[in-house]
Amino acid sequence: MYDDIDLELNFSDITISETDGNYKDVNEKMISEFPYSKEWMIKTNLTVESKYGVAYIELHFYNNKDIYVVDFKPSIGNVFYNPDIIGLSQWSQENGWNIPKPNKELTIKDREFWKYFYDTLIIDSDYFDKHYGERPQLKGKNEKK
Repeated sequence: MYDDIDLELNFSDITISETDGNYKDVNEKMISEFPYSKEWMIKTNLTVESKYGVAYIELHFYNNKDIYVVDFKPSIGNVFYNPDIIGLSQWSQENGWNIPKPNKELTIKDREFWKYFYDTLIIDSDYFDKHYGERPQLKGKNEKK
């Protein structure tokens, strides 16, 4: 349950499914299965089901805790409310991952949609960081003490 809406998240990748997506468990499993490299990437399809319908999201999970959204077919098209992205972002943080990032192509293709979620800190974006600089909400948060 995310944001007071009943969401069901289902991943196609067996490693993500078996570990319930917990970063620590995924990382340990990947390192144990591929001991010669600490760098890995998992491609998976996520199905998000809610009362609004079904969303399909293609994701790439990386060993550095990054999650990239590679393709996205939303359950609803409302720019200012989308349970799919909100649910994915909450899930990723609860399971030890970084906030999801749409890839550059998605960001350019649907700029208004992704910019809204970037401005509200639901997603991160390398592309928007480069074009808009540090978000006002994060000023001072990244400084070393």
